[in-house]
Amino acid sequence: MIKPWPIIETHEGPDMGLFSVRVNRCRSPRTGREHDFYVIDFPNWVQVIPITPEDQVVMVNQYRHGCGRTFLELPGGLIDNEDLNPQETAARELLEETGYRAKELSLLSKTFPQPAVLNHSGFTYVATGVERVAEPRLDATEDIEVCLMDLKRIPEMIRRGEIDHGQTLMGLSIYFLLREGSLVQNAIHL
Repeated sequence: MIKPWPIIETHEGPDMGLFSVRVNRCRSPRTGREHDFYVIDFPNWVQVIPITPEDQVVMVNQYRHGCGRTFLELPGGLIDNEDLNPQETAARELLEETGYRAKELSLLSKTFPQPAVLNHSGFTYVATGVERVAEPRLDATEDIEVCLMDLKRIPEMIRRGEIDHGQTLMGLSIYFLLREGSLVQNAIHL
């Protein structure tokens, strides 16, 4: 059985505002040797699969500086300290980024996107009965275009590479996998 690696010591690295880096010196329970591991402390985040009564998915086109281009993705964002829980963040981000509000908002999955170096969680919600109720309220650092996509076209868009944002692919893949097995009804009503 694999055992946890004891942390011998931790050295705080640079604080970059959005994230910070630390080095954990750990001992292998198998060999007894010590090794350094870099951990990026990053806030938890949410994303939302918002589905209209007409079976359209509300998505956003957004410029991403890491890759220097726009991505078609699900609305979402970081969980703020003021938010009571991830579901509250999902409702807030959906409204802020798209101007849409959900009649029902339910957790689809909780994942650990890159546990080798990142210590955060991602929450994917399904929002049903979404309707536009306001204009988007974007942060100064956001440049977003709201797009409505037919739900039935999403798998083909993924196959053609039109949707290639990692978190979005993960969330939509889980949605379609569970829907195929008719498990999404159970997931939606958690």
